[in-house]
Amino acid sequence: MRRLAFLLFALSAFAGEPANLPLIRLEAKEAIKSDVRVACSALLAMPAGQAGGDATAHPAQIKFRGASSQGYDKKSFSLKFDHAASWLGLAKNREWVLNAAFVDASMMRHKLSYDLFRAMGTETSPRYAAASRFVEVEFNGRYHGVYLLMQPVDDLLVGLPPSDKTDVTPAGIYKAVDHAANFGQPGHDGFEQRHPDPAVKESWGPLDELNRFVSQASDQEFFDANKGIATRLDVSNAIDFHLLVLMTSNLDGITKNYNLVRPAATAATPHPKFFFVPWDYDATFGRNWDGSRVDAKAWLSNRLFDRLMGNAAYKAQYAQRWKELRGQLFTTENLTRMMDENLAALGEAALRNEKRWKTLDYANPRELTCAYDVGQMKRWVPRRLEWLDAEIARLTSR
Repeated sequence: MRRLAFLLFALSAFAGEPANLPLIRLEAKEAIKSDVRVACSALLAMPAGQAGGDATAHPAQIKFRGASSQGYDKKSFSLKFDHAASWLGLAKNREWVLNAAFVDASMMRHKLSYDLFRAMGTETSPRYAAASRFVEVEFNGRYHGVYLLMQPVDDLLVGLPPSDKTDVTPAGIYKAVDHAANFGQPGHDGFEQRHPDPAVKESWGPLDELNRFVSQASDQEFFDANKGIATRLDVSNAIDFHLLVLMTSNLDGITKNYNLVRPAATAATPHPKFFFVPWDYDATFGRNWDGSRVDAKAWLSNRLFDRLMGNAAYKAQYAQRWKELRGQLFTTENLTRMMDENLAALGEAALRNEKRWKTLDYANPRELTCAYDVGQMKRWVPRRLEWLDAEIARLTSR
């Protein structure tokens, strides 16, 4: 009865005005599509007493985004403004993602994962990942639920300077879109080029060479101090990326759903290194892509990380980094604190979202409320960390 009363209060609090979260009002005269953008307007309104709203409705274009997630009733959106905008303290950009988190009842798995990865970096060695804010969305006057306003992975996010005609090879951003992106063969199967725009210039050479080298180089070549993997890949970044995948148990995030970035090759820096940028973390922290539960005991790897684990110096560096993270970011206490902070930020909006999307057609819909799911995440995390402690010790000591 108390939960029902609170839910009724939360729903009554939303009557076209923002309650506890910022509200993005979207208006579009045409039906939204997945293949082409249609014209829309977007306005940001803030709860009473909070600064940062925008009285101007920005002209924009909108489309659905995602692959299999487009089959869900609550869909994610890609927004592209006519002019760059900066909302809620996020960096200025023309393009934005409104992530629906339909299969993630906690609505925080993306945010948790990306916040963790950025926190793993330093001023001199940053870890790039999308910054995000919880918002609610109203579409054509109807309440549409809680979304995560996110930065896209583009040249601005990863700090790539504008292209220069003197660049020997342009900077590249490659998105792993299917499980062929496992470093197991030459070529670029399983990847899409996201930067530069492939319609303007295809630039597969650097990625093709990396895949050829990882999949076919001898062990002696692979670990050669002058021409080996450490001259082609930011190994410290790769370790952090792999440990994020493992800690969150992102089953899809090791052979797809990640980004590889390579700065431009110039006369001054002819051999820039690739680095990882994570993406798509809604199926993590004990849940799979369909909402089903995931056991805490699973090792995730691919050809690249399997090969790296064949080197004693790499294993020592890997074990040391895990030890550092386990003393700071990757603790049950820290992860629980982050979850609680996100729960507090969501507040009553979580209940409004559950009411709006109460008929969920995936595994165990009755138990996948925000409160229940976060409780399950909190129970899963210490089991995952304990298992990884033992497994990483085993793999790095042999």
